[in-house]
Amino acid sequence: MMNLFKIIKFSYFLIFIIACNSSSSFDDETLNSINEDASVNQNLNSDSLNQTQFSLLALGDSYTIGEGVNEDQRWPNQFIKVAYENGVDFSSSRIIAETGWKSYDLINAIESSNFEKKYDYVSLLIGVNNQFNSRPVNEFKNDLDKLLIKINNLKKKNGSVLIISIPDWGSSPFGEGFDRNEISNEINTFNNSLKSFANTNGLNYVDVTEISRRAINEPNLIAIDNLHPSGIMYLEWAKKIFQVWID
Repeated sequence: MMNLFKIIKFSYFLIFIIACNSSSSFDDETLNSINEDASVNQNLNSDSLNQTQFSLLALGDSYTIGEGVNEDQRWPNQFIKVAYENGVDFSSSRIIAETGWKSYDLINAIESSNFEKKYDYVSLLIGVNNQFNSRPVNEFKNDLDKLLIKINNLKKKNGSVLIISIPDWGSSPFGEGFDRNEISNEINTFNNSLKSFANTNGLNYVDVTEISRRAINEPNLIAIDNLHPSGIMYLEWAKKIFQVWID
């Protein structure tokens, strides 16, 4: 009877040892599997970071919508191409702009637009129609403050904002019948406000005005409407904007 009891006790002991070994083996395999999955996920996350596409919101007037040129020649679209050629990938841009818009027209347009996401990069090119319609500079300054509030709500937390100077339309063939010196001086006044606004708020600023003034001697820089920039000029803008904003 005692021998039978010892045999049963020894059998239970063997079962216990085998169970512990099996559990240990399972734990090792599970741990290895978890480590492998974590490694795969890390690689996937790394690949996703390498394939990031940035988003662009371009706000403005006829100079942003590209009056007088094909869609692919607008400066935002040429900017995306320039960026891609330099190793920076943007998704297609969203443009909120119309010919003839003054600063307060743009404010109204933003308020009436639907936005489903925030943007990595936001550009602002506005003011030429304020100048053309003899609107007060102080009114323009107040509108810039309002626009910045809206832009800050549209950009991502670490998003970047670019202020673009107003081109000098007096240098175009259309400006021939106007006082070009007066136009140039007024454009400078508005641009000084834009530059001061950018500096005060820590925003990027790029001057495309000097490029536009070359049009008086370089007709290929003007579109067929004799007023707005051609695709050639917009490409120069795009390259300079990339250098100032991204490069």
